[in-house]
Amino acid sequence: MIRSSGARFFALLSAAALGLSALSAQTAPTPAPVQTAAPPPADPGTAQSELQKTFGQSLALRTDRIVTDSTRPAFGWLAQTTPAPYVSHGALQLRLALVPWEGEPKPARPLGAFTIYGGNLANSPAPFPIDLQGIPDGYYRYMAEVWDGERQLAKIEKWVVLVAGLDDRQADANRRLAKISGHDSAKASALYPFDLARVINLGKRVYGSDNRNPEFGLSQAGAPQLYDFPAGLKRSGEILAALEAGRDPVWRTGGETVRYYHMPEADEILPYHVFVPSTWDGKTVLPLVFILHGNSRDQDFYFDRDDRIIPKTGEKHGFMLVAPMGYSPNGGYNYVPFNRERGSRGAAAAMAAAQTFGASGNGNGSSGASGVNGSTTPQLVRSEWSEQDAVHVFNLIKEEYPIDPKRTFLFGYSAGGQGSHYFGQKYAENWAAVAIGGSNAAPGPQYNFDRLKNIPVMVFMGLQDPPNINPTRTMYQALKQHGIDAAIKEYPGATHDSAPSAAVADVFDFFAAHGRK
Repeated sequence: MIRSSGARFFALLSAAALGLSALSAQTAPTPAPVQTAAPPPADPGTAQSELQKTFGQSLALRTDRIVTDSTRPAFGWLAQTTPAPYVSHGALQLRLALVPWEGEPKPARPLGAFTIYGGNLANSPAPFPIDLQGIPDGYYRYMAEVWDGERQLAKIEKWVVLVAGLDDRQADANRRLAKISGHDSAKASALYPFDLARVINLGKRVYGSDNRNPEFGLSQAGAPQLYDFPAGLKRSGEILAALEAGRDPVWRTGGETVRYYHMPEADEILPYHVFVPSTWDGKTVLPLVFILHGNSRDQDFYFDRDDRIIPKTGEKHGFMLVAPMGYSPNGGYNYVPFNRERGSRGAAAAMAAAQTFGASGNGNGSSGASGVNGSTTPQLVRSEWSEQDAVHVFNLIKEEYPIDPKRTFLFGYSAGGQGSHYFGQKYAENWAAVAIGGSNAAPGPQYNFDRLKNIPVMVFMGLQDPPNINPTRTMYQALKQHGIDAAIKEYPGATHDSAPSAAVADVFDFFAAHGRK
């Protein structure tokens, strides 16, 4: 598992979200709306002050890359999000420094002062060079101050991840892998750090997004999970060396690993988490629990939480555990369309809808089609990709490991529970039993109860989780009324956060008792 926890990093995010495309970025603070023409105030000084404020709020810092090879030249631009007018006393000055992402906000290194001449920075951003050579790898913030003489007009932050030699290492990896046939999973694992940098720099994923829409998942304490690029590159080199020596270090590995594969729909390399019990001999068929995580979490969350109670319980029962990312922490496994008219939906709907450009926001004007966190990928597309990612991972696992079809189980909680209601009936042929917790899914007309005949279903919730108590009980009654072999578990004192750990022993006992005959 190659990542690091950013406990203090999250506190520094404030309102500043990262902009990640080469020439398109979010800035902090959020630009204020440009006011329509109005009668000027009586005091000219007040008018000038308002112009300075509006102009300062329009300024944005853009950079060529977020994940940056510090040994190569880097470039930035001072831009405007709107063409707010302003007349300065002379040329403006941009003062740039690099600040570490944790600790006191003291400049780690001044990066220079640059003269910015007049013009429409919205149409013609002002470029400047950035010298990052010799700065240690890590997570930083650019801190830019824009001055008009002695008056500061704006202070702008932007995130940057420094990885020395990234470009040369990628070229070397591509050259070496081109000589090796097959081994797709190992190759994807070796290329993941480079592909993640590409995706971030393209703006498909926004580094440093807030806790409502995290791109890479939150820990149980609510801290962003940050990918450890140096560790990832080290692992990449180890995989390359093993492949060149004629050994695949990924295929059918035991123990616990984070694996990777290339998802064609998204054109990204995505992670998934795999746990193999220590009792597996490499040949015997494995019972499988397929896990769908909740919102704001990632493929690692249910393996890490509460002193690793879930993998410990899986080890006790001899179960293999697998969790996909679901494309993004808030992808939702495409559950949302499940409770509305199906027809055109998801990626197809987002691509077919009329597109509006040049207005505020991202994507088109249809509901759910704008980008998340300012990224370039609409939410409806992410939702459909979330389902497809989970299906790809499930199929990859069945191709690689000897999975016991009579003991293949589905487990989901919160948004993963809603996803499990959807996956449970849509892909019913795969499951010997299903366990769903913390879900407010309703038994609507699209719910195909007939698909769940002969599949035992357990629903559960904590009694300190009021929003999900009545929906869970209602769903249990609906399952029973449709002839489903359903069970319900309620945990006094358990909250929405603690219920999965309270229930895990019962869930795995339920699975152990309900293998297919």
